[in-house]
This record gives sequence, C-alpha cells and structure tokens, in this order.
Amino acid sequence: MGKRKINKKAAGMLAASALAVGMSIGGTVAYLTDHKEVTNSFTVGQVEIEGLEPHWDPDGDGTPGGIAENIVPAQSWKKDPQIRNTGRNPAYVYIEVGVPIADAVYTDSRGVRQNGGDPAHIELFEFDAAGKETQTLADGTGISEQNDKWTLLHKEEEDVDGAPEMVYTFCYNEPLAPEVVTESLFDRITFANVVEGQLDGQELSVDVRFYAIQSLGTGEGEEGPAAARNAYDKYLCQNSGQEGSANTIERTE
Repeated sequence: MGKRKINKKAAGMLAASALAVGMSIGGTVAYLTDHKEVTNSFTVGQVEIEGLEPHWDPDGDGTPGGIAENIVPAQSWKKDPQIRNTGRNPAYVYIEVGVPIADAVYTDSRGVRQNGGDPAHIELFEFDAAGKETQTLADGTGISEQNDKWTLLHKEEEDVDGAPEMVYTFCYNEPLAPEVVTESLFDRITFANVVEGQLDGQELSVDVRFYAIQSLGTGEGEEGPAAARNAYDKYLCQNSGQEGSANTIERTE
C-alpha cells in the first residue's frame, strides 16, 4: 500500500510537470505570434528636385522664362536659380553654372580699352548675389559672387559642346528637407562690356544645372559644406564611366 501511495504521488508530480510544460509551450507560441504582428515595414524613399528661376523674365512681360534677345554690353537681368526638394528624403543639393568664355576686347565704364586694347580670354557674364558688387559695371568684366548660403566646390574651364565655358559647381550649405526651397544661388547676371562688333549675332547661353544626392549616409560624418562635398565626391566615384550623368537631371539656359 505504501508503494502504491508513492507511485500515485510520483504520477501526480509527473502530471504537474506535464502541465507546466504545456503552459510553457503555450506561452512561447503566444510570444511568437505577438512578435510576428509587429514585423517591420519599409518604404523606399525618393530623391527628386525642381529647378526654379522665379524672377528670370528677360522680356519684361511678367512671365518667368524666355530668352534675352539683342543684348547690349553691360546689360543686367534678374536671374535667381534655386532648388525645391520635391522628394521624400532630405538631400544635399547642388547647382552647376556654365558661363561662356571668349577672346574679346572690352572696356571699362569710361570706354577705355583694357588689356592694352588686345583681346582677353574673359567670361562673358558675371553673376552676383544681392548685396554683392557688380564689378563689370565699372571694370568691363568682374568676379562672380554667390549667396552666402552656397559654397563653391569647384571651378574649371571646360569644353562644352565645342565651346569654352567656365563651369562653377556650388553646394547648398545644409541638407534640404522635403518641400523646402533653397535661397537663390545668385540674383542677377550682367553681360561683359565688350566692344561691339565682335560677338554680333552669336547665341550665348549661361547653362544652369541642378543636382541632388541623398544626405543620409553620404556625408562621411562631416557637417555643412564638407558633408555636401563628400557626398558629391562619392557620387562622382559611383557614376564614373556610367551612361547618363548628373548634368542631365535638369538644365535651363
């Protein structure tokens, strides 16, 4: 009888163990079910921009855009390139400006020929931000100056479609959030004070190209213009030799 009691007690312990195991299994299943219900979801972002020049109105008819025709030496226009981030992600943004170059004779504001009266290899337009000096109006040609919110990354003379241009590349000093518009790169543009008869009938263009690169993971731990430069260098490395380049994103003249 004592032996049977011991066996019954052992059986009761086994039953309790089985119940405990069952409860343990049930708890584990419930935990996994809860975990599956919070599976992470991801939506791919988007980097997209729009180039703007809201005050470029060479015709004076109140309609942005158009072509400046029959221009004269030292003539100025409002021209204010800027970028709107129309994508879903913050981005570093850039503007590239191509200014035509020619060998030409030019004068200062008094009509005195510069460079000893010989042709000089000059940029045919000067661009300036509001508050910056337009030296062309006094000296015949000038030094282009951007808004302080932008930093010059690179400047180099290049052959573009068979014609020489001075190509400037600028970065905005901070990442551009979605739906935000940059300050203008510059606010006016002025034609060099060249002696008439040298460029008559020629079509000249100041090319403006807009770029954007995602800001997340591309700045290499830097901030401000240094981060934008790192992102730009990384972009150039990534796209070296590839068909299609940043200067095809958007272009105005």
